[in-house]
Amino acid sequence: MSEPVTRPQGRNRLTYGWFRVKLLALVAIALGILLRFSHLDHKVYWHDEVFTSLRIAGYLGPQVNAQLFTNRTITAGELLQYQQFPVDASLARTWTSLVDHPEHPPLYYLMTYSWGRWWGASVAGYRAIAALFGVLALPLMYWLGRELFPTNPAVAWIAVVLLSISPVHVIYSQEAREYSLWVVGMLLANLALLRALRLDTRAVWLGYGVAIALSWYGSLVTALLGLSHLVFVGLTQRPRQWLAFALAFVLGLGLFAPWLWVVGQQWQRLQTVTAWTREPSPLAFLTKLWGLHYSATVADFNLPLDHWFTWLGPLLLLGLVALALVHVWRHYGRETGLFLTSLLLISPLVLIGSDLIRSGKISGTTRYFFPSLIAVPLLLAPWIADLLAASKPLAKTLGRLTLASLLILGITSVGTNLRAPAWWNKSISYPNPFIAAYLNTVPDPLVIFGPNSNALGEAISLSYDLKPTTVLWLLADKQMPPTLPEPKTPFLFKPDGPLQTSAQSHWQMTPVEEAEGFAGPNLIKLTPIP
Repeated sequence: MSEPVTRPQGRNRLTYGWFRVKLLALVAIALGILLRFSHLDHKVYWHDEVFTSLRIAGYLGPQVNAQLFTNRTITAGELLQYQQFPVDASLARTWTSLVDHPEHPPLYYLMTYSWGRWWGASVAGYRAIAALFGVLALPLMYWLGRELFPTNPAVAWIAVVLLSISPVHVIYSQEAREYSLWVVGMLLANLALLRALRLDTRAVWLGYGVAIALSWYGSLVTALLGLSHLVFVGLTQRPRQWLAFALAFVLGLGLFAPWLWVVGQQWQRLQTVTAWTREPSPLAFLTKLWGLHYSATVADFNLPLDHWFTWLGPLLLLGLVALALVHVWRHYGRETGLFLTSLLLISPLVLIGSDLIRSGKISGTTRYFFPSLIAVPLLLAPWIADLLAASKPLAKTLGRLTLASLLILGITSVGTNLRAPAWWNKSISYPNPFIAAYLNTVPDPLVIFGPNSNALGEAISLSYDLKPTTVLWLLADKQMPPTLPEPKTPFLFKPDGPLQTSAQSHWQMTPVEEAEGFAGPNLIKLTPIP
């Protein structure tokens, strides 16, 4: 890759606040590390994380459902035993469980298995592995910034600052899932590609193949990153580089071949467990989420979708990104501009286009936008660095204000997030800590779950915050029996229509509206009809 074109900045570019920029970056890195490891066990352990623990322990979801949802009662403490390793735990058993979910490549889960066997299975422990990868992303972002902007080291430091306190990256660095590992793989793959194009030796192309394989082992959505690389290489390089890129990419796929074979063998299972991505969702709702994916890179206060900030925040951030992208094209050359443009636009265009064509909702999920979101710090950083190095006082002041504003927004957002018991990324389990807090005040509650695709994960998620002696009643079908297994205060937990209908003949149903943090339909109190 050719060196970027730069403006002559004279002594300003080399000397402007150099010590202060590096000091700020080092402080931000230290803060970013601290934030990623703070309050790891505070937030609700949500449905997907519950299944992380189930799979690592070697349990198959359908089998556990068949064992538990038999009109039996079980305490919250007893249910949590399914989050620990059984006495006959083994790597082979865990592998069988992982193969049952081919949509998730196994690398994170195998590492977490080793961690759990050594240190014990725990919420904080499993999330700590994700936090470690979140920390590893910081030096990789610096290295990638140096590769993209070799004549302006301040860009790399500012990019690290922005990543360190980025709300969305801190959020996913505290989730017991594979997404922070995937970010590490993508940063490494981007870096390896740029080095391979610049040095053009067999060794560096081999490195790219290994790096893209690591990204594949983080997520199947690496296909979108590969597409952005293909577009960039096709538009900027000579045929010789096309061949080298193709061979290296094939090498990466070859290293990922064992899991591709699993995906092929489990194709029908893959279609079943990803069916939710093909469910329809209102376009107006998805449009709001598209903007929020990006604004969460700098500010995220978990506000309602009808809040004014959910409109204004994304518009301002996207406008800032567009301005920064124009700046890169004008001052850092075509290849740098094309690389960042491909990284920024290819994956969202594919995801959004897919939903528009098939009326799906995969584009409403923030984590799938990570191939694009990692470009945001790399776009904002050169614009801010050049403003800080400008000779005009007004430009310099604008750079300072922009950087300070982004720091304040990011740190405030993350601080708010760390204190909250739930956040938007906890999805269907968001109200669970609030529901549990209410149930813990009720004498002898009986929490009733009907069988559905989310019931097992939700029952276990709720159990983390319930008193261990709280009794859960797991129904075998969507028919509410006329009598209780024991005298208790019964509640239906997030019942669907058929279960509510079956309960109406014997029970008076009263949604719990007086509690804070959840809506009445999430928890319905039952009173016998005289």
